[in-house]
Amino acid sequence: MRKCLTLLLFVALLLPTPVQAGIPVEISNQGVLGGQMIDLAGVSNNSTTLSVGGDMTATQVVEVYTATWCENCVGSEHALMDALEGQDATVLVHHRYIGELQDPFGSQEGDDRWIGLYGETSKEMTNLERAAPSIVFDGYRFVAGSTPQGESLESDYAGMFADKHAYRSWNGVDSNFTWTGDNSSGTITWKMDIHPEQPEDLIWVHRLMVVEHSGYFPDGGNGLEHYDHIVRAVIDLDAVEDGTEWNGEQAITLPSAYDGDDLSLVIVHEWKMPEPTLESEEEEGFLSGFLAPLGLIALGAAALTRRD
Repeated sequence: MRKCLTLLLFVALLLPTPVQAGIPVEISNQGVLGGQMIDLAGVSNNSTTLSVGGDMTATQVVEVYTATWCENCVGSEHALMDALEGQDATVLVHHRYIGELQDPFGSQEGDDRWIGLYGETSKEMTNLERAAPSIVFDGYRFVAGSTPQGESLESDYAGMFADKHAYRSWNGVDSNFTWTGDNSSGTITWKMDIHPEQPEDLIWVHRLMVVEHSGYFPDGGNGLEHYDHIVRAVIDLDAVEDGTEWNGEQAITLPSAYDGDDLSLVIVHEWKMPEPTLESEEEEGFLSGFLAPLGLIALGAAALTRRD
């Protein structure tokens, strides 16, 4: 009997659990811009050409991390959508994948990207690299959990949405892409202007998100059944830079929709400031090691002077 209880406790500890609370934080060295979308619903001709573009700072990218078993994720997502009503936002909902048995919507590359961008911050706040629910605005304002810090979750999210990153002031910096194909495969051609005032060492990563408008899954533990804005795939885009813009072209095979015919394509541009290089750290260590003895010599000389 004791062995059975021990086994049950061990299994319970392995089961995913929703995050209850968190304080909004800013990830100072990164962000996400773009969010332009092409709707492929009903597109069946393999030579169809669709285009979209415009100021990449006009639409704010809002990302959600969730799971179909996560009960408090439902209230969090409803509050978010109420806060975003009438706003110019592209919502991307990422579902848990690694180690998942109850959620059919996530992907390995989706979890890998989430960990790479937000895992460290999430772990500092929740002890988990992938905490459901979590919400990120502009790729740098992060909050986990479903306990409001202010009057309500809706007001919390509305405030975070309004607090835009300084790079969102880059008016007139265009991003656009064209899809030639159908809802299963095709070629993407894209470009993004380089802002003349951006830091020279800013690192860019460009990705295509394949988003399903809605998926029906009645077996989820949270009772929601219909799940919206599902990111079904995250595809890294090849890119070249010519001094004024980033651009690229590549053939892509899309995943199938979980159900129905309601895929969309969303392009995002992720920026990141580089981490300190090993060389600079070695220089700093060298200077510290070099200056420390000089400091001791100076102190010794000062002591002798006072003694004289």
